[in-house]
Amino acid sequence: MKFIHLADCHIGDSLSFDRSLSNKIRENKKRSFENILKNNKDVDFLLIAGDLYERSYFTISDYKELFSMIEGFTKDVFYVTGNHDYIGKEDDLINLLKPNNLHLYSTDEIEYYQIENTRIYGISYSDRIFYKDFSYDISLDDDFFNILLVHATVNDTRSNYLNLNLEKLKSIGFDYVGLGHIHKWEDFGSRVYYSGSIEPSDFSDIYDYGYLLYENGEIYHKDSSIMKFYDINLSMDDYKNENDLISYLKTKLDSKKEKYLRLRIDKNINKNKLKEELNLEHLEIDVIENDSVFNLIDLYPNSLLTKYIGKFTDKLDTTEKLALDIGLDAIYRSKND
Repeated sequence: MKFIHLADCHIGDSLSFDRSLSNKIRENKKRSFENILKNNKDVDFLLIAGDLYERSYFTISDYKELFSMIEGFTKDVFYVTGNHDYIGKEDDLINLLKPNNLHLYSTDEIEYYQIENTRIYGISYSDRIFYKDFSYDISLDDDFFNILLVHATVNDTRSNYLNLNLEKLKSIGFDYVGLGHIHKWEDFGSRVYYSGSIEPSDFSDIYDYGYLLYENGEIYHKDSSIMKFYDINLSMDDYKNENDLISYLKTKLDSKKEKYLRLRIDKNINKNKLKEELNLEHLEIDVIENDSVFNLIDLYPNSLLTKYIGKFTDKLDTTEKLALDIGLDAIYRSKND
């Protein structure tokens, strides 16, 4: 048996970059999903564990384009919705548009599809919040290879989304559990996996992205992503010159991907040269003075000092500077006491 498991494509997502860059990232996500389909025509089926697209921004033409890709894949696609692509009662048109090879789990109750000797259980969101508890009272037929597909958090009782108790989940005995929602791929053991996102979206996404491949009992993470985001802090004191800095950065960046870099550094550097030499799609440079008090935020996260500094911007007028100094002095004195 051979299948792939992916999630959190967020096709059509709203992004915080300018229009041109946001459009480029959105197109990359769409192209990445299409590439996965084109490069896996030999699998038996595909699992999608939610947040395939952003329903708030999707149009009828977007649905038609997405469903055309899936129809061209030809293999069976089993799809549960998540908190970003939930299907409510007002979305009946989706069922009319979807291709025959797309099997959509349409309720927030557990159900399954059967394909030869495999049963694929799933549960979908009908709203942005998942209000029900998951039922662990599932009796599996061991004559089948049993899969669970779900968009959920794990061991997070404060979650507004479907939350799973990992130990209870494992005790059911599924042969494979395909999760979505968390954008970093993870292996929980006992055949329970987050596939992670297929692509990063911004500078908070700094891991490896792609999908999971199941092939005859073996699991492989496939880093198929087009883009790679980097958030790097450096000091020019550690380098002889800009060329030395560029040489170092070349060792850190993946030459095979579109690269997006946010660099925090303590001296002005030639942005155009850096972008060209490193072949970057996008570059942000934050010049931070070595003696800036705001650097303490990185050194002492979650401290009273950091919380106080966080009330100010790094560009202060005279009154704000005085207030910052008085407050810092009080915090320093309390530490000594």
